[in-house]
Amino acid sequence: MKTIRASWVAAGLGAMVLATSPDAGADLARFDLAGRLYTKWLYRNNDSQGVLSYGNPFWPDDIAGDNGVGTEFELQVFGRVSPRVQAYARLQSRFGEMWQDWWESGERKYGGEVNTSGDSLGMNRASYIKLRGTWVRASIPFAQGWTNSVTVGSSDLGMFNPWTIGKVRYIDRDNGKGVFVAGVVGGGIVSYDLAAIALPKLYVGPWWSTGIGDPSLTRPFYSQDWAYGARVVAAPDVGTFTLVSTLTNDVEVDRTDPDAVGSPYGSCVDELGNPIAGCSWDHAVDYYSRYLNSVTTLEAQVEPLDWLSANLLAGVSVGRLDPRLTANGVADNQGVSPVVYKDTTDVAVRVRAEAADPFGVGLSLRAESFYIGPEWNSIFGARREADVLLTDGLIEGGQLPTLNLANEFVDFDEPFVESCIGWYGGTLIADFASGPVDLSLEGTYIGYATNRQNRDVDKVYPDFLHSDGYTDVDLYDYANSTDRGRDPRSVYRRNQDRRTGIGVLRAKVAFDALQGLDVAYKGKVIFDKDYRSHTTEDDDYTGLITTQRLAVGLGVIPGLRVEVGGQMDWWREDRRKGTLEQGYGNDRTWKGKGFAGLSWEYEGLRFRYYFEYLYKEQVREREPDQTWKVFRSKASLEVAW
Repeated sequence: MKTIRASWVAAGLGAMVLATSPDAGADLARFDLAGRLYTKWLYRNNDSQGVLSYGNPFWPDDIAGDNGVGTEFELQVFGRVSPRVQAYARLQSRFGEMWQDWWESGERKYGGEVNTSGDSLGMNRASYIKLRGTWVRASIPFAQGWTNSVTVGSSDLGMFNPWTIGKVRYIDRDNGKGVFVAGVVGGGIVSYDLAAIALPKLYVGPWWSTGIGDPSLTRPFYSQDWAYGARVVAAPDVGTFTLVSTLTNDVEVDRTDPDAVGSPYGSCVDELGNPIAGCSWDHAVDYYSRYLNSVTTLEAQVEPLDWLSANLLAGVSVGRLDPRLTANGVADNQGVSPVVYKDTTDVAVRVRAEAADPFGVGLSLRAESFYIGPEWNSIFGARREADVLLTDGLIEGGQLPTLNLANEFVDFDEPFVESCIGWYGGTLIADFASGPVDLSLEGTYIGYATNRQNRDVDKVYPDFLHSDGYTDVDLYDYANSTDRGRDPRSVYRRNQDRRTGIGVLRAKVAFDALQGLDVAYKGKVIFDKDYRSHTTEDDDYTGLITTQRLAVGLGVIPGLRVEVGGQMDWWREDRRKGTLEQGYGNDRTWKGKGFAGLSWEYEGLRFRYYFEYLYKEQVREREPDQTWKVFRSKASLEVAW
């Protein structure tokens, strides 16, 4: 597969900004500065040390840990170069230095020995300042009713959607860089965004990289790796129509080209010294696409009545993989891979309707039908902090159509996301509001287009090692040493015949007392059935998951609010995990949680505190029982100016 040689587009668009900018000048009146200080306390009754609950499981460092306090500083600089040209830069300290580190310099001397000097822990503990975000933006009027802005530099990539190129998660919000063109034509009826984005060498592609770490590549080539995106929005009187099309292209050097560094044919002769037919030098190197992912969605939003709106989204995902340029992550990495190891093409459709109080009694309805193909994948789509379905889902944090989820670099109180690849079904939600009472009732059915017998999870479809049991995101560990259940990315099994029902009731009552008093309740039931192998009934899984949560919030004085509450979970899972040869066990889980929180805002100061005690008993038929007694807390203090 010859690559698309389009990287010159990025350089050409960037040159437009320079060509249209007047001479820059230095004037303090053209500067705006903004600063922020953020301090976090994180404590738990274990012996880990750090300031982050869940770090990167594959590249462990000294940031991750449950006991530590650290501070970070951010400085934003805005520049007004001229009426039509602006600039921006953000300086951010490296988050990881704990207060106890005191004088760490960033050195790592003494053979890596941790000692009392300031030169033993390395840069993670030095709070060095890093240039995190920069851009230059020029507004260019081309013609009547047609204006463009060209941005060169950083972006959070929020101009597309979670299905295509997703808005990057908070910790990476301006690490992404490229050239971005935004404009409107037709007096604002049509708007568009065009982008050429430098691919991150980490996470986008097979082996979670653009070649680095892939066993098949001895010299990964990533400086030509780009993603291209286009978004066009038309907003006539009848509704809003949005077309998004993206192409992610990871390229590698043709090692057989004699001009390539390290080519085995660099001399154009074979082992015996004979000339190789057709081999010649032209001082140019050919490239091939290692992995290509193209995703296109078309979305229509219409409002035929004041109280009725409808949304239709349809998309197609295409993946192309060159087995010469990437090793098999399914076979060689224990089934842990963000891509199916073959060429793929699949579709997705989502239909949504919302009726806002059509009867005038406070009752609103939301309905959604969805189908996401079993081989759909959005390699550069949103990885967290987004949601493409209405349902509360199995683990509450959101559903995303990718195998490339990012449930790391988060604290224990942040929600997890799950992959919805292969899901089809529907959701109906009724919302009722009357005076101080708010009620919501959800019913969801999920079928699985991934249901299949004898699926090849050895060489083609990644199963992410752990695909049995309900996922416990309260006590998650990536190695699954505590038997936390299914990996949220595990959508493929060798034998699966599964269906799921979800019911959720939410209720909230607000009282006019003190500075505001409210009582909130959430009850949730999940029925999960998987007949697994059709050859026997001995492996049929039945899961009944129940959750009940009650919280009371109270405003004490202006700016100060407290909350207390509790949650109870009961999980009955028959034939939760095992094998046909060894048999399956019936497991039971009981989990109780008590929590308290406080928030205080005072003249620009914001303080948050959250504490919980978590007790869990896991009774396992084929393995020893387990018990957890966990205290943990998180506090933060933030000021911005």
